Amino acid sequence: MAKHLGTRRSPRLGSLPRGVTWGVGGLLSVATVTVLVVAQGMAADDSSGHGDELAHTAAAGGHLRAGHVQGDRRVEVSRQANRPKSSPYRVQRGTSLSLRPAIALARKVNTLSPAHSTFTIAQSNILGSQHTAGAGGYGPGTYRAGITAALLTSRGTDVGGMQEVQSDQLAVLRNRMPAYSFWPGSSLGNNGERLQIYWRSDRFTMEKSGSVSYVFSSQRIPLPYVLLRDNDTGAEFWMITTHNSAGGMEGQRDAATGVEINLINNLKATGLPVLITGDMNEHTEFFCRVAASTGMVAANGGNAVGGCHLPPPPLRVDWIMGGGGVSFSGYRQDGAGLHRASDHYYLYAEVTTTSDWFAPGATP
Repeated sequence: MAKHLGTRRSPRLGSLPRGVTWGVGGLLSVATVTVLVVAQGMAADDSSGHGDELAHTAAAGGHLRAGHVQGDRRVEVSRQANRPKSSPYRVQRGTSLSLRPAIALARKVNTLSPAHSTFTIAQSNILGSQHTAGAGGYGPGTYRAGITAALLTSRGTDVGGMQEVQSDQLAVLRNRMPAYSFWPGSSLGNNGERLQIYWRSDRFTMEKSGSVSYVFSSQRIPLPYVLLRDNDTGAEFWMITTHNSAGGMEGQRDAATGVEINLINNLKATGLPVLITGDMNEHTEFFCRVAASTGMVAANGGNAVGGCHLPPPPLRVDWIMGGGGVSFSGYRQDGAGLHRASDHYYLYAEVTTTSDWFAPGATP
């Protein structure tokens, strides 16, 4: 018995038939491919944030349907399936719209074209109220201011400068000249009222205003200036008015003229025309110094080319001058108000200002 037990072979497992082995191997291959395909699809779906829900549902043997809620997310399988793979619209590139060079240049030149303004300018020392308070054969300052207003408006004055204006006279001028604006009015104090620039409001607009300090009759007072714009043409120009010390105050006159020359040149540097009116209390020296230092000309003629060439007589101590694109015509000395409104002639002229290149809003 032992012998037989020692030599007995171990039992052999029964082998599967060959056909069955090949069948099982094929099924395993198909299953492997299917798993790979499903895994790729799940990875693609997971990029839209639903991969976890799809895997969980598949593992649980569940079924997906459009709009099925997994947690707080909604799986929109039907929308993914119906989404078109390409846009139904076609974008075509059109032609570029641009101006021909000639038209573009014409528009640019038109924008920068020189701008002109033609108007009547006046200079008037109206004789302050304090000079005729019950003396000299003149009426009160307020009465004479009314005469001045009537003369200026009847002559068609558009822009002008006044000197020796007092508070009571300024009130009359504003009342009798409602179509005009004044600078500085009362905004620069009592001493600032002495010098006034005025203009017809329907024709011009004040773009800028300012003043510099100088000495007149041993007092420091403001010297006003404004930038005016023609409402019709857009042309702009600077306007200054001044009054220099009288009598034996030659040093003060010379110093004041220096301040005025500096102001004129600073304003001219903006590229816009500059006009100045005033009682300079000099017949020749003021004109010669200003013409030589600024290139200005007087409304009654004369220039400083090759020396000082004075305008033809009669010469007054009152002046109208301009430069930087200014031409004058029709200059006249009006004595209608002499011994009634003032002890000065009132001066008028037609002036045309031209800006080389129109530059709105220029600053000094």
